[in-house]
Amino acid sequence: MMERLIFVRNSLVALLFAIPAVVMLPRASHSLAVPALGFVWCLFFEYLYHRWFQHRPGTIFADKHHLHHATYRRENEKEHLNFGGHPIYVALLFVVNGAPLVAVDLIFHTRWFPPAMLIFVGYVIVMEDIHYRIHTGLWVPFNLGVKHHHGHHTMPPKNFNVFIPLFDYLLGTKE
Repeated sequence: MMERLIFVRNSLVALLFAIPAVVMLPRASHSLAVPALGFVWCLFFEYLYHRWFQHRPGTIFADKHHLHHATYRRENEKEHLNFGGHPIYVALLFVVNGAPLVAVDLIFHTRWFPPAMLIFVGYVIVMEDIHYRIHTGLWVPFNLGVKHHHGHHTMPPKNFNVFIPLFDYLLGTKE
């Protein structure tokens, strides 16, 4: 139960990063390409973060993520499923993701930050819930990513996207 409370707390932290995007939304680009590009950005950021930060030895992210792998299919597995852990890490995740989006907006006047950030916030919350469900055997809509993600734990270093393996296919890490 505690892990779900941490999930709710961290989801609320994530939602705080939606506030500036909502405020800026009336001035945002109305191109339908922006949500699609924002979604692709989410998948790329997730892949990059998971592969090069959580699986790079010696980083604070890798140390925490190692516990997640070490407890795979063990009794205490639930204790190591929360995204970001401490709210500061959750906030840092959104700051690091948002910085390139803001930079692109400021330099190129694309006005993509608002929809892209809203998509990122929504995606991360949904992705973390699906990740939790995959590990705890709860219902996952359409079994989306279940086999793919379990493959990440049984055949590392493969399958870095959690449940939509776009960049695993593109970068040759799909097993």
